[in-house]
Amino acid sequence: MAISINGMATSFPRNIIDNSYFGEEVQNTNNPMFFGTEKRRHISRDQMASDLIAEAIYKLRDQSSKSDSLNRVGLLMTNVAVPDELFTGCGAVVAKKAQLDADHILDLHNTGCVSFLFMMELADKLLEAYDLDDAIICNVQTAGGRIFSQSETRRKAQAAIPGDGCGIAYITRGNDGDGASVVCSELSNFRDYSEDMFGTFDDGRKYWEPGESAGYIDFNEAKVAKVISRGNKLVPKMVENVCRNVGVDSQALDWLITNQPNLHFLRNWREALQLPDEKHLHTFGDYANLFGAGIPITMAENMAKGRFKKGDLICLAGFSHAGDYAGASLIRW
Repeated sequence: MAISINGMATSFPRNIIDNSYFGEEVQNTNNPMFFGTEKRRHISRDQMASDLIAEAIYKLRDQSSKSDSLNRVGLLMTNVAVPDELFTGCGAVVAKKAQLDADHILDLHNTGCVSFLFMMELADKLLEAYDLDDAIICNVQTAGGRIFSQSETRRKAQAAIPGDGCGIAYITRGNDGDGASVVCSELSNFRDYSEDMFGTFDDGRKYWEPGESAGYIDFNEAKVAKVISRGNKLVPKMVENVCRNVGVDSQALDWLITNQPNLHFLRNWREALQLPDEKHLHTFGDYANLFGAGIPITMAENMAKGRFKKGDLICLAGFSHAGDYAGASLIRW
């Protein structure tokens, strides 16, 4: 790959939701998929994903020594967990709200929790194909406030885990030593798992049909067991594969950043890779499961803290949905 990350920023809804919001079943759950956090953010009814992205772009401009260059980019790419509108993506609205000129705008809706990795790989190819200099890639998680705050759904154990937030990255073409270079990526899709996670309604309706019941994710015990088994294997495998591609041992990684479904997965992944706790960075305690936004938000927050040093090797990794996508990327600081 021939791209670099030259800036990152985050934005969050202001609503901080604690466990008392969800009810006794959630607070006392022993379900291994849905426990372990005490607070998260929820987007409000009238706040849009485009608002969060625009706020993050303004922050990115404030942080950058090249703020003028962030008034125009070659490519603006977005991925929003629950889109604001039925038919249109939010990229054009983002450009308007952020006063950003973009040669190309692309709204994506796949790869879930590893969409940041997929978007980096896609940006690499599109910048070269269209002879563009730069891109802003944006991940927004909105399912907490849009779905899991509904009065019926929020009483289920699964409702306490999603939190909302936005993470963006400014990507430039070339690995010229200015910024964090993307060394290598490996992404895979697993079609056999593609129908194992879906939304459902107790009255049997489709989401586009009128009705009164609230929706939720169909995760019964059998499915939870399968997803845990897959997830435990997929992420370490992808990390080891991408490290092997460049001839390094996974234990030599300076930092690991993954999606953050729950504390069990985080522990199992670092133990499988034989990495100490302090090398596996996450923001689960503050923001819960951020889906696709989790990786860029964790990376951006640790970047702002000055955690990464020149020469550090960082691995970004994760799996999506019930295991239909998985990937890992190596970043050299």
